Amino acid sequence: MYINWKKTVFVALDIVLAAYIVLAVTSFNRPDRSGINCTRVQITIADKDSSGFLSALEVKRLLTEKGLYPKGKKLDDINLRAIENTLKANTFIDNVQCYKTEDGNVGITVTQRLPLLRVKTDSEDYYLDTECNIIENGRYTSDLIIATGNISKWYAQNYVAPASKHIMESELWKNQVEQINILPDKNMELVTRIGQHIVCLGRLPENNDKTRRERAIKRFIDFKLARLDKFYQYGLNQVGWNKYDYIDMEFDNQVICRKSKHKHNEAAEQEEEL
Repeated sequence: MYINWKKTVFVALDIVLAAYIVLAVTSFNRPDRSGINCTRVQITIADKDSSGFLSALEVKRLLTEKGLYPKGKKLDDINLRAIENTLKANTFIDNVQCYKTEDGNVGITVTQRLPLLRVKTDSEDYYLDTECNIIENGRYTSDLIIATGNISKWYAQNYVAPASKHIMESELWKNQVEQINILPDKNMELVTRIGQHIVCLGRLPENNDKTRRERAIKRFIDFKLARLDKFYQYGLNQVGWNKYDYIDMEFDNQVICRKSKHKHNEAAEQEEEL
């Protein structure tokens, strides 16, 4: 087999020359960042209009505490991976993206885990996010529905959180319900903002299958709140919002209301079936 060595050498030289030209042009056009400092840090909270906890100032505080806030540092000394990992370690942060620009800017975009519900029992205090995952409570507060009573973490994730999610989907009930309370028999009570009464909806439907369970809970919440809405319109609007202390809607064919009358400093309870 005959090999044209002369031609092969010229081809190899052409490849080397081409690679050198590309490297030279790239190096020539790339600015020298060795002396450039970070002059501006742009922190973006991707979902800041939602009911989240974090702000740009809070992100700055987290990075400053770890000595990672980039402003004033040389661009080449800024470790973007360290910034991302530090922020991701925060239980309220879902994702982080960082980048540098040639003119000395550093961008940080944070996607936070959005809290749905706060669970507060005698022994525990934590949040559940919109994916029903647990977020351990820290230094943050948020205006959310609070769940109390006999709630294990498993029951909170699988039953109370889906129920709360459907309540929060309605502007009416999102503003009206401020607390969910689970009784020992698993009946669910609602504490409302308007009116001095507690509403018992009954026991949430149970199912081992997650999809069927969440569908059943949605139907249950929709049905009970639709009945409560009608009771508000045609009942409490007529007799007064503070007449009853307790509204029991556990049974589908009746609404039982309990009211307290104070006479001679003695409380007497009355029940009315509507």
